[in-house]
Amino acid sequence: MRILGVCGGIGSGKSTACKLLVDSLGCVARIDADKLAHVVYEPGSDSLQVIAAEFGDDIIVEDSNGIQQIDRKKLGAIVFSDAGAMSKLERIVWPHVRTKIEERIGEITSNYRPHSGSKDIVVVEAALLLETDWHDLLDGLWVVRSSRSTATRRLMEDRGLSEEEASVRIDAQQKKRGIGSGEGVDDELKELREGGVATAVIANDGTLEDLQRELEKALRDPASFKS
Repeated sequence: MRILGVCGGIGSGKSTACKLLVDSLGCVARIDADKLAHVVYEPGSDSLQVIAAEFGDDIIVEDSNGIQQIDRKKLGAIVFSDAGAMSKLERIVWPHVRTKIEERIGEITSNYRPHSGSKDIVVVEAALLLETDWHDLLDGLWVVRSSRSTATRRLMEDRGLSEEEASVRIDAQQKKRGIGSGEGVDDELKELREGGVATAVIANDGTLEDLQRELEKALRDPASFKS
């Protein structure tokens, strides 16, 4: 079983790409690291109090049963406007998420039965894979790219954000490795590919059909995976 990491900036369409890989192109399963991260924020989780200590007790709210939980909207307002705060949150959350991913991969692998048309690939979707130390888990790492204008439009249409809100979220990722849309990102991705960190770059500024063709091409290319 090969493990394929897929990352990309907000609004790049990485989730759509991952769904296509599983639903249309024969990959076995998709693991959404962002959804697994939600478990880290659940009431009673080991990291809840650590996050509160770092970002303030005002991000903790109580539900109708008096159970403490994180107000994700308040936390999001903090970290999306402050790159340093985002980095602090990632250092708290990522080790827990990696553990969840490894557990899920084990479950999928143990229950998998090959069938006609399957590609023996598990897709791990995580926006910031290039920023993590998870590369030893992966047999390939694909970066989904789109222009800033395309990403902005998607965030406005799909998430109901204003143009200003979309810009704030995109700007929050500008300095993230290989997924921003500023100057130098193309050169950075070239270096990542030459260094064997990123194994493919998937362009996604066109239609769904265009994206599927890009993914099919990458799946056929042996260079899209580590040798």
